[in-house]
Amino acid sequence: MRKTAIICALFFSLSGLFAGDIANFVNLGFSADGNRFVFGQHGVSDGDYAGYADIWAVDVPKNAFLSGGKFSTAASAATAGKDGNGVFAALQNAAAPFLAKNGIDSSRKGRSLYVQAEDIPSLREIAFRDFETGASYKVSVTVKVSGSGADARSSFYLTVSVTDKSGKATVKTVGLPGYERAGVKDYLVRRVLTDDTGKSVVFVIEKTVYDRKGDSVRYMVETLRL
Repeated sequence: MRKTAIICALFFSLSGLFAGDIANFVNLGFSADGNRFVFGQHGVSDGDYAGYADIWAVDVPKNAFLSGGKFSTAASAATAGKDGNGVFAALQNAAAPFLAKNGIDSSRKGRSLYVQAEDIPSLREIAFRDFETGASYKVSVTVKVSGSGADARSSFYLTVSVTDKSGKATVKTVGLPGYERAGVKDYLVRRVLTDDTGKSVVFVIEKTVYDRKGDSVRYMVETLRL
């Protein structure tokens, strides 16, 4: 009995350390020309255990959402007790006509150029190579945070240096340096994708978001057309 009590106490102690919820990222594919990309996220909110889901369609060259390309189901009483997968599936069905109209093909998920498997807070410099095109990348992450807790606000952008196989280097600023996001405490480049041509590049960004029950994880993307 004593051993059981100790294990239970340890479980609840660790649960307190990891309060908050972590969304699941979903790659829904590129259009054939690589100019549009769709992604989503889903999960179950901490505490009230309600499912939620989001789907966003992105204009890759503009690094902006397509008009009408945002679909969301918030955690609420209506989704209480439902898992994120089911909520996401229903939302995907609702978004299907829009995705078809914009030529999104779920089989065109592109190629991974970079995956950050470990949790490394405040990782600010990454480098990787596209072995199919010969291009090499160096990425600098700039994050500015003001306030703390519920009052935290932050801005984020990437400085991306791309050197092609001939040795020609191009430097791009990707993101909105002056745009502050409420409640976001940090950003991590979790993965980088490219379409089949290697021209469209998608940076999948993991956001650490303040919640009174504990930090949560949500996703966004920044995009670049070479």
